[in-house]
Amino acid sequence: MRITRRTALKQLSAASLAAFMPTAFASNGKWPNKPIRLIVPFTPGGSTDIAARLVGAEMGNILGQPLVAHNRPGAGGNLGVEALARSDNDGYTIGMVTTAHPINIWLYKDLGYDLEKSFAPIGFLQEGPIMLVTHPDLPVNSVAELIEYAKANPGKLNFATSGTGNSTHMAGELFCHRAGIKMTHVPYKGSAPAMVDTIAGVCDLSFDTMMSALPHVQSGKLKALAVTTPERSFAAPDVPCIADTMPGFSVSAWNGLAAPAGTPQEIIDKLHDAMVAALATPTVKQRFKEMGVTTRSMAPAEFHRFILDEAEMWGNTVRAANISIS
Repeated sequence: MRITRRTALKQLSAASLAAFMPTAFASNGKWPNKPIRLIVPFTPGGSTDIAARLVGAEMGNILGQPLVAHNRPGAGGNLGVEALARSDNDGYTIGMVTTAHPINIWLYKDLGYDLEKSFAPIGFLQEGPIMLVTHPDLPVNSVAELIEYAKANPGKLNFATSGTGNSTHMAGELFCHRAGIKMTHVPYKGSAPAMVDTIAGVCDLSFDTMMSALPHVQSGKLKALAVTTPERSFAAPDVPCIADTMPGFSVSAWNGLAAPAGTPQEIIDKLHDAMVAALATPTVKQRFKEMGVTTRSMAPAEFHRFILDEAEMWGNTVRAANISIS
């Protein structure tokens, strides 16, 4: 009887203690114990979405809970990160931040987030060149010929990008500024629709990430004129650089992961470790190679510093080129 009573008392005490424990620690302090929402601030099918789903799937396997992608496009990527900034900081919502966000702070007023204070950076995912591609029927085959054609046909050409204010838009505006030409910017809510309309001939040309543009170049649906990085891409070694014609021209597209500010550091560290492990998997490494992108090793604090340095650099660029979103 004493053994039975003692056992019952132990069970009662454990149940009583569990009732007063915070939910996060009710399962012996284990996190995560449910799916994690992954906010993607652009449309499905674009480079940011592809990277998010690819790495997110591997992170889910490592963490033991799925990362479920939620696309929140709009306002050049601002709507998605605003939703991230306003989410609970319990570790069950994270999101993608990209080159667009250090640019947007110089282009938009009354943003619903503070780039420095609203987020807890997790880590850097990938970066790659932006490709300048044209519809096959456009009668140009080099950067120099494009500039010559644009000057001979002022206002005739337009260029598609994945959204206002992001790195693809900035690459196009900087190109026009440096070349002394005018082309009409046609923004889309992501890479996928921008590529569709460029392939269809609705737009004459496009600046888009290597990840989005290269497959269409390889299939012959688009023609590649150049990449925006100072050196050629290992994924397309025959494609020259804009810098070959415009010395010093350099733009790249990157993205990474962040959580809402105030997310416990222990959770940030676990997310970072899972991300690093995911990036090292053969699946991700092979896919990134096919897409022509690379990654960097950055601790959360380093990634935070990187984002702020990017903001300073883009502020100087936007002012020098007198770029606006109008």
